[in-house]
Amino acid sequence: MLPLSSAPYTLPFVGPGTYLIFGIVLAPVYVMVAAWYLGDPSDGKTAGLGVAYLAGLTTALWGGLFVATMVIKFAFF
Repeated sequence: MLPLSSAPYTLPFVGPGTYLIFGIVLAPVYVMVAAWYLGDPSDGKTAGLGVAYLAGLTTALWGGLFVATMVIKFAFF
């Protein structure tokens, strides 16, 4: 189902909350990842492991939410 109209500032799946989450709430995570690579002493293997861990956790959370959303969609709509 396509929306008939939307606010001019939005793209599909992008709203004001998206900018808030990825721009402000996740700023400490961005600083942490930058510190892993730019800090002293820097260890590339440990930094890569940390980034892989964060990417895996994020994928698991978003994937689970997507599956739950699809189950709700097919069960109730």
